[in-house]
Order: sequence, then C-alpha cells, then structure tokens
Amino acid sequence: MASRRANNARLKSAVEFGRAEMGESSEMYQSALRAVLYAVMELTKDMDGNEVQAHLTMNIPNYYGDMTQRDLAVELADYLAKRLEELRPEEASAARVLRELIKSQRLG
Repeated sequence: MASRRANNARLKSAVEFGRAEMGESSEMYQSALRAVLYAVMELTKDMDGNEVQAHLTMNIPNYYGDMTQRDLAVELADYLAKRLEELRPEEASAARVLRELIKSQRLG
C-alpha cells in the first residue's frame, strides 16, 4: 500500500514498486503480475521496448513454453491500461504500449 491513511488509501503504482518485490522472499516473486508491473515501470522511464520485452520474458517463468503465461501478461497489461486511465495516465499509456509489444512479439 502506498498510503493507509483514511480517505487516502491506495495501492502503489508500478513506479513506486520499482525493483521491490522481485526477490525470492517476496510473495510476488516470479509472478506474471509483478513482471508486468516491472515492465510498465521500465516503459514509464523511457526504456527501449526491446529491452523491456527481454526483461519481461526473463521475469515470467516458462514464458515461451506456456502460452497462457503470455496471454495472462496481455490481459494484465490491458486491465492496468483501463483501470489507470484516470488515476495515472502515464502508467496507463505504458501498459497499452506493453500490451501491444507482447501481442506483436514474434515467437519462434
């Protein structure tokens, strides 16, 4: 949580998460959600899309072997893009870019 004060409670943004929760001791370690949030953070920091995609594939176990993982990443990016449109437009835009990067990625 970014804030727990009454009337100000909200979840952390992808940028606020940064590299947190990437370690093996984290409950979110190697989850598709954490990988997508990390990719969104990288895109908001103007990192190259190819690098972001490479990191995403490394951060999601069995990304190429299990197509449901890739589909889940697309769905999560789409969900974030829709939900963040009003709250954090820059992150919503990054989530849309990520969604399209994943969908247009050549496999094989």
